[in-house]
Amino acid sequence: MIGYSVGNGTQHIFKDSKGRIYVNAYVDGTLTDASGSVTCTVTDEAGTTILNNQTATNDGTGVYYVDLGISNTTDVNKLYAVWSGTWESVVQKLRTNHEILGFPIFTEAQARAFDIQQLSSASDYSDATILEERATITDLLEQWTGTAWTSKYNRVTMVGDASRVISVPHFHITKLISVKILGETVATSNFELDENAGFIHRKDGHFAEATSEFPLPVVIEYEYGWDYIRNGVDRIALKLLLDRIISTNIPDRATSFNDELGNISLVTQGGGFKNPTRIPEVNQWIFENSEKVFGV
Repeated sequence: MIGYSVGNGTQHIFKDSKGRIYVNAYVDGTLTDASGSVTCTVTDEAGTTILNNQTATNDGTGVYYVDLGISNTTDVNKLYAVWSGTWESVVQKLRTNHEILGFPIFTEAQARAFDIQQLSSASDYSDATILEERATITDLLEQWTGTAWTSKYNRVTMVGDASRVISVPHFHITKLISVKILGETVATSNFELDENAGFIHRKDGHFAEATSEFPLPVVIEYEYGWDYIRNGVDRIALKLLLDRIISTNIPDRATSFNDELGNISLVTQGGGFKNPTRIPEVNQWIFENSEKVFGV
C-alpha cells in the first residue's frame, strides 16, 4: 500500500521568503524511492499554477522536495502540491497541502537560544523537528484561542441572504483580496470591513441569494490574523515547544514533580478549553487571549 505525508514540517512557508516543500513516500509503511524521477505541480487556492511538473530532488530514501522562490511567495496563500512518480510499477499521485503565512511565531535561532542546555544541540533536536513542532503549535494556538497569531489566507464560498452584511469564519480581517457575486468580480472598494468581528459590509448593493446557476453565489478571498508578534505569543509558543519536544520522566497525568528548584505544580491536561496544556502559564495566556467561548 502506498502512503505519504508532508515531510519535515514544512507545510508552513513564509511570505517574501524562499520556501521548500517536501513529501515522504511510503510503501507498506516503509520510506521508499520511486523507480525513476518524481515531478511536482503546485497550484494555489485560485487554481493558478505556481510550479508545473518540476522535477523533485531526492533528499534521502522516499523523501522528495521542490523549492519555491521569493516570486512564488509574495502573498499569503494556500498551496496544493501533486507529486507524480512510479511506485510498485504503478504511476501514483501523492497530494500535500501547504500554507504561505505572514511570518513565523518564532525562529529556529530563538528556539535554540530559549533553552541553550538542550535545544542548542542540532544533533539531538534537528531544524526539521523544530519546524514541524512550530507548524503544529501555530495551528494549535489558533485552534485554542480562535485567533491566528500570524497573517493567513482564506477563501470562502457562501450564500448571501439579500442583506448588505455577511460574516466570514475568522476574526481580525486585515485585507479583502477579492469578492465575486454571481460570477462577477465586485471592486473591493465597495466593501467595508468590521475587522475584529469578521463582518463585511457592502456599500453598493446586497449579497445575493442562491440561484440555480450559482448555488453558492458569494466568493470571498481575504487575509486574517495578526500582522506582528503580539501579547508574548512567541514566548508562549517556545514554552509549548519545550514541553512537546523534550523528553521527561514526568507522567502525562502528573500534577507536580520535584527537581533542584523544589516542587513544581502542573495541571491536568485535557480538562476542557481552559486547560489545553499542562503548563499553567500557557493555559492562563490562552484563556486571557481567547476569542472563543469556552465549552462551545
